[in-house]
Amino acid sequence: MEEKIDYFNRHYMDYDKWYDIHIKEYSDQINFIRSVIPDGNGIEIGVGTGRFASALNIKYGIDVSESMVSLAKTRGINALVASAYSIPYPDKYFDFSLNMVTICFLDFPEKAIVEAKRISNECITVILDKNCEYINNIIKNPAGFYRYAKFYSFEEIMNIYKSTGFKDIKYKIQDFYTDNNVKYRLVAVSGR
Repeated sequence: MEEKIDYFNRHYMDYDKWYDIHIKEYSDQINFIRSVIPDGNGIEIGVGTGRFASALNIKYGIDVSESMVSLAKTRGINALVASAYSIPYPDKYFDFSLNMVTICFLDFPEKAIVEAKRISNECITVILDKNCEYINNIIKNPAGFYRYAKFYSFEEIMNIYKSTGFKDIKYKIQDFYTDNNVKYRLVAVSGR
């Protein structure tokens, strides 16, 4: 875990610049997430540099990377250095929590989702589905941040939600294409 955090701390600007280069993908992802999050007071778990939270008007975030949290704060996010397994907010403090692709970087996704459920009325997890061309290419040649990732399928995330006691589970699945015309799939699963 320390190696992973160190890598994110050292390469946070590379992470952030990716979104400047891949504007179409960033825009597609923002629009997809906007379509699944409710109004209200939200928190992004794994806020990173605050790119998504700031674009989606999410005012709170946590991340294990100090460098990323510092940059998120410059974007107006009330960001804290904290683990997804122990979020320093009281029960049901937020209307919703968003876990945007963070789950693939966690060793214990079930534990993180249970903690997100504790602090929010609605828990939303967005993944890049491992059953698509884009992720298959990354799995074959992991590099950069994704060398620390374990990707999940829609079915696996649904099973985690069911096994951790969520009710009223909803989902949305949508296919997109990168600038190079490589297909990828975003999946959003939400529950209460």
